[in-house]
Order: sequence, then structure tokens, then C-alpha cells
Amino acid sequence: MGRPRFTALALLLALIVPLVGLVACSSSPEGQLVLKYFQASRMRDNTTLQNIATVSFSPTEEGILTNPKVVSEGQEQRRALELKQLKAAEDAARQADEEFNKKKKEYQDANIEAIDRVLKAEREGKALRGKDLEVQQAWAKWREDTKTYAEKLTEARRALSAERALVEVSVYDARNPVDAAQFDGDLVTKDIMVGGKLKKGDAPGVDTRLHVKLSRAELRNGPNGASVNGRWVITHVSAADDGQTPAGLQ
Repeated sequence: MGRPRFTALALLLALIVPLVGLVACSSSPEGQLVLKYFQASRMRDNTTLQNIATVSFSPTEEGILTNPKVVSEGQEQRRALELKQLKAAEDAARQADEEFNKKKKEYQDANIEAIDRVLKAEREGKALRGKDLEVQQAWAKWREDTKTYAEKLTEARRALSAERALVEVSVYDARNPVDAAQFDGDLVTKDIMVGGKLKKGDAPGVDTRLHVKLSRAELRNGPNGASVNGRWVITHVSAADDGQTPAGLQ
């Protein structure tokens, strides 16, 4: 007896349908990275986590996300990096601080005895007159300006560090170290919604959605025209209803 013709068609459909379902359920490489992150978090695989994320999702504090799946992915967003500008601002603040402290030391060396009398009088709560009063007023201004210059330098360093820290994680390569401050470029970000059951301690798992942000640096115009494309790094994880989830990411 010959085999019915529809058998071959049925067999072909049996092979195709699961593949279609697999494609439909698959996520982008960024989505796969997010799933890898939650798996590594669950396993406390710190070696993996330090290479793919700047934020943690502690099993003991945040809980364990079981059966995570990518619910939706937003479009890539980008902004220009300000590494060179922030580095120039830091250099300027440091130079100004150094020049100020040089002048301050010159004044201090020229008036050291009077300054000693001023400091002693301040400790003892005594009033000063004449030249010592003038030095006291001048020295008070020097001390006030010292604080101002130091704060400006600290702020410039903080701004550069915040911009550079994320970029350098993305472009890190032990074999070819990159000084990100020598480049122009863009910071690319992408938002992903992840669903699953979040289990904390002995309590039953609760259906949960989490907002995950990834970032990647694209550097250009570096030394000798060099460019560097960094890898995706997870930089933010929070509950989807915390007010930080972009509109449209369902």
C-alpha cells in the first residue's frame, strides 16, 4: 500500500511549526545578555557578572528571578559623550588649584610669623589690631578660596569619573587598555522588559516585570584616529513600576 501524499506535508509542518515558535520566542543578543545576567545572579557567578554589568541583583536582597523571559525591547538611544570636554575641564580645574596653592604658599612664607600669631589669637579668642588684623582678614580669604578651588576640582573629577567609568567597562580589554578620555563618541542605551517569577526567601514566587537598561560605548577620533566599539553592559535593573521605565516599554 502506498503512503498517503499528505503524510510528507504533515511531517514538514511538524518540523516547521516548532521552529517558527522558537524564532518568535527568541530575543536579540541584548535580550540574551539580560537572561544570562539573571542566570549568573541566581548562581552568584561574580566572574561573569563583573564582565557584563555594573549593577547587582542579589539573590538574598532582591531575590531570584525564575524562568526569566524578555517581554519587550525598546529602540536604541544614543547621546554624545563628553569625555574630552570633561577631561579638559578637570585639567583646567587642577591647574587653577595648583596655581592658587602656589600663590597661597608664597603669601604664607612671606607672613609666617604673623599667621602664627593670628592662629594663636583665634584659638584663644583674642582680638587683633593693625598689621596682624590685616593678615587675619587676608588669611581668612585664602582659607575660603582654598575650599572653593578644592570643591571645583573635586566636582570636575567626579563628573569625568562618572562619564568615564561606564565607558571603560564597555570597552575594557586587558590586552589593549583604552584611555576613554582621549576619544569622542556616543553612549548607546537600550531598555528591555523582563518577566518571570521573583522568589524571595521561602515565600512563593510572584509574577514580576523588571526594567533593565543596557549601555554600550562607541568611541572615535582617538589617538591616530583610533575607534573602539564597546560591548553591551547592564547598568540598571529595577521594578517596572518604579517610575523609571520608559513610556511604551510594556
